[in-house]
Amino acid sequence: MTDILSIGKSGLGASKKSMEVAGHNVANANTEGYSRQRVKQTTGVPITKDGLVMGSGARVHGVERIDAKHIEQRLAGAITSHEYNHERLEQLEQVESIFNETESEGLNKIVNKFFNSFRDLANQPENETMRSVVRDNAKLIVKDFNRIRSTLDELARGVDKRLEREMVNINQISNHLADINKKITNIEALGGESGDLRDQRDVAIRSLAEYFDVSTYTDNKNHFIVNAEGVGTIISATEVQELAVKGQPLETSPNGMSGAVEIYFKNRPSGFISDKFANGKLASLLKVRNVDLRKMQTDIDQVAYTLTKSVNAIHSKGFIYKPGISIEGENAGEYTNVNFFKDLSSSENASTEMSLSDEVQEDLANIVTALAPNAPGDNRIALAISKLENAKLMAEGTSTIEDQYLKSIGHVGVQTGKARVDTEQSEGLLAQTRAIKERITGVSIDEEAANMIKFQHAYEASAKVLKAADDMFQVVLGIKR
Repeated sequence: MTDILSIGKSGLGASKKSMEVAGHNVANANTEGYSRQRVKQTTGVPITKDGLVMGSGARVHGVERIDAKHIEQRLAGAITSHEYNHERLEQLEQVESIFNETESEGLNKIVNKFFNSFRDLANQPENETMRSVVRDNAKLIVKDFNRIRSTLDELARGVDKRLEREMVNINQISNHLADINKKITNIEALGGESGDLRDQRDVAIRSLAEYFDVSTYTDNKNHFIVNAEGVGTIISATEVQELAVKGQPLETSPNGMSGAVEIYFKNRPSGFISDKFANGKLASLLKVRNVDLRKMQTDIDQVAYTLTKSVNAIHSKGFIYKPGISIEGENAGEYTNVNFFKDLSSSENASTEMSLSDEVQEDLANIVTALAPNAPGDNRIALAISKLENAKLMAEGTSTIEDQYLKSIGHVGVQTGKARVDTEQSEGLLAQTRAIKERITGVSIDEEAANMIKFQHAYEASAKVLKAADDMFQVVLGIKR
């Protein structure tokens, strides 16, 4: 009799636990990162009685979390790749927007107007109104070069600030992971169930994977290790290596701007690791700052420098015409060698430093048109400057100023278009991997509902076994009376 009671009780307990787990699955069907669970149930240890081997009911060994480590690793990789492409697209779209001003004509058109105004001045070299138009158009050029370069610089500094914020997020996630590791270790040491905590850990790892390639493993001491690929260990059990950023002086700056930040481990401040990140948000932000923005800054500076030097080279050869003043002999030097733009020593930061010369800024008469002194109708300087529009002054004599500028813009457009395609593709791969993961480890409401009915019937049947055993006991007790 006691054997029947024991078997019935074990079935009752196993069914009850199975219903609890099925209910837990249903309750968390919409919980992010939740992996369904199931009861690990086996038969009881067989016993020998009266020469016969007999079953002893059911045993529950614990609750098993449905896991797919290979899919989880694929998912982390898909997240990293998508975040790299998505972040790059967002940043490049901001760069692209600098050259898509809806309220202005665009730098290339402003430059064309500037050369056309010199062409008009060549037709009327004594017309002061034409000189005013030339100076006004030159001011527009200076303003737009300054605007473009300052906006590029702002984007670069914005990346630095973004990196500072992301270090805080990464360290928070890392410390959260270390705390989960500690809880899992403590619970499992007491024989408890850690499935929900392991789900939370996987979600945290996916959050970390947004920033860089992540790999995980358990070492021979049963410590859960999280590595940043190419960088090193970020988390070992409950120990965390936090990341930080530090602004660099101009001479060691990675992008030619003072204050640009480098990434390092807090406990190793002298060893920068920025260039070791190959994927994820961090690598994307660093590439945009150090490669894409740096190229645009250099290109726009080179265009500004070439324009300035070319115009000055011609303008300074001519002579200013002052009505009523005859330029002769020794005083001729006072009326020549006048620059149109302020002279630039190099192309570095040329678009920022570009401005009109003081002479042109102060007096329209200092805009030179004549190649010879005392020749108010001479237009050779003005005409020569207007012809710079079609002169191949850049890229080793293969490209005009306008062509080179448009080529730089085109490069940004190509890179943005490529980033857009890459983002769409990585988004599709990420969605596909999430679907596979959900299919393997996710909760099916229909399946769990069917399980609830099955376990409920098993519970009722086990209860009937106990009821039958009780009735048999009552019969035996009744015989003794």
